[in-house]
Order: sequence, then structure tokens, then C-alpha cells
Amino acid sequence: MTKIESAINSSVTSWLESLAFHWHPLPQLGQKLVFQKNAFIFLENQPDDFVYLVLNGRIRLYVTSLNGVEKTIAIIGKNGMIGENGIFDNVASYNHSAIAASKATLIKIDRKKLEETLKSNFELTRQVLLLVNLKMRIMSSQLLQLSSYSAIQRICHTLLQLVDTYGLKSGEKEFIGIGFTHQELANLVSTSRVTAAKTLKKLELTGVISKQNGKYVIEDKARLISLGTTHN
Repeated sequence: MTKIESAINSSVTSWLESLAFHWHPLPQLGQKLVFQKNAFIFLENQPDDFVYLVLNGRIRLYVTSLNGVEKTIAIIGKNGMIGENGIFDNVASYNHSAIAASKATLIKIDRKKLEETLKSNFELTRQVLLLVNLKMRIMSSQLLQLSSYSAIQRICHTLLQLVDTYGLKSGEKEFIGIGFTHQELANLVSTSRVTAAKTLKKLELTGVISKQNGKYVIEDKARLISLGTTHN
């Protein structure tokens, strides 16, 4: 099993950071662009003429309901690709929006150039398919959580996913190796920033987690599992 397949077969998290993809030769085919925080990369239903590689920073993918409510699909970080949804089915527009969640550097690639490259590069095609599959698994997991779990349970479950994917050992304890804001966590689990902040604070006060040097430490994983997976 490759490093990429290992990552995909682990716990599904909506936060895709420092992915094990290698996109050569695509960077040479595109234009490097810098987006400031909250800048739009593309909007839902716009023509999907370009795909983007993420060199650094974080991009939030989301859909918007008819009454204007946003639902985050995923946060894409370094080595991710966005805008690839129409490559294999000739969809003429993006089916979601993308906005910079932080300052980010991207490579903008003409979709037709990507399609031509994929015709003669099996490994590149395979990586795109793996990424599409990963995003499908994320959406399936989100659908299950939204239909079955409370906001507090979804937050606990997301912390478990993050530590499974980005966890680092410090003695006998595990900590989540990436930092995130209350708003970013709230976006991922479809709740308010206030609920996310209150839940994290309660978990700290009850000794389930702690925060050290800007990173969350899992102090009582068994308790976090119980809180995140037990149905109402």
C-alpha cells in the first residue's frame, strides 16, 4: 500500500493538510497566484475552466443553500487540488465554491491542459481519482454525522479524526499536529463559532483535552471517543 493509499484508508477527516500527492509536471503548466484571506478562487456554478494546485495556505470548499446558508465540504491545504470535479464527466460548471481560509499560493491550470496531460500519465490520473474518491468519502461521512449526531458529538468526532490523521506523540499523549481556529472547526461541523468555542472550553475544563503551544492535546482519548460516538 502506498503512502497516499494509507492516508485515504485512515479515518476520514474533512481537513486535508500536507497531502502526499506529487503533481509533476502540472506546476510547469500553470500560473502561480497569491490569494489573500477571504478572497474567492471560484464560485459555485461558474464555468469550470481551471483547476488549482495548493502550494501553501488553506482553501475552504463549500456549497450554499437557496436561503444562503453555507455548508463546508472540506479544507484543502498543501499539495491539494481544487476544481477538478468536472474533469471526468464534462460538467460545465463548478459544483461548489472555493475561498481562501488563509493567505494562500495556488497554481492555476487550464482544464484542457490538464486533460491532455492525464491522457498520457497514468500515475497523475490515479492521483486525481484518489483525491476525488477521498472527497466522496468525506461527504458520505458528513452526511452520516449531520443526520445522526449533535453538534457537540460532531466536534468530538472531528477531533478524533484530526488526531488520527495528524496526531503526533509527546510521551504518552497525542496532540493534533495542525492548528485551527474556532471558526474553522465550526465550519467543518456545521455549527456556530460560539458552540465550537464553548465545547472546546468544556472539554478542557473536564480534562478531556488541553491546549499547549497552540495545539490541542488529547488527555483522555477514551472519554473523547465516548463523547464523539455515542448516539443520543
